[in-house]
Amino acid sequence: MSPLKALILGLVQGLTEFLPISSSGHLVIFNYLLGVESESIAFEVAVHLGTLLAVIIYFREDLLQVIVDFFRGGDGRRVGWMLIAASVPTGIIGLTFQKPLEALFNSPRSVGIGLLITAVVLLFAEKYRQGNRSLGKVRLQDALLIGTLQGMAIIPGISRSGSTISAGLFAGLGRDAAARFSFLLAIPAILAAGALHAKDFVALPQEMLLPSLIGVATSAISGYLAIGILMAVLRKGKLYGFSAYTAVVGLLILIFLPA
Repeated sequence: MSPLKALILGLVQGLTEFLPISSSGHLVIFNYLLGVESESIAFEVAVHLGTLLAVIIYFREDLLQVIVDFFRGGDGRRVGWMLIAASVPTGIIGLTFQKPLEALFNSPRSVGIGLLITAVVLLFAEKYRQGNRSLGKVRLQDALLIGTLQGMAIIPGISRSGSTISAGLFAGLGRDAAARFSFLLAIPAILAAGALHAKDFVALPQEMLLPSLIGVATSAISGYLAIGILMAVLRKGKLYGFSAYTAVVGLLILIFLPA
């Protein structure tokens, strides 16, 4: 993989991991457009490490509060337990369906369908959202719903952040609380995915060292910016724009790209 392709894929991963437009779907499309037949496992781990750094740095105060309160008591302890609860259905779905769904990552048309599903989910979440509960008021049923939708985002084209934020809005969380829970929930999900392929990263081929370093840096920077953009949009605007974007891109893929 050339440094330029690594730069582009790192930027795409960082921006689309946290914006509700599907990172996996966009990587499939950009791999196709750039002629990258199969993304290196080591490179995939690298760009996910970059997005992990982005979310940890951006939400460092929230994360520290959850960790401290988890052991000392406080609202953060409840949030911590809800993050653990939400991670359970995510893990079950991921471990069960990862292998059967791998073929979808070579199908642009599958991505198009997934993006259309994301568009509908975002549209309905914005239209039918209810309540304005805070992060400390997340209930067990909320966590399980959010974790289940995060697990379903293993399908390329279905946005992880879009699904989890939408689930939070459906459950009655406020915009800020739904987004913060979604991003904090990304941390164990990305860590678990990275742990599954840690051996591939340790045995990194020498020719992949530079592309992987570029991927880490660019996905971290673009991921941090994407989080800031989405938080600002959620506070001041609505999700309709992202719904329209994923609908248009999904339709274009179904029309112009092969199965």
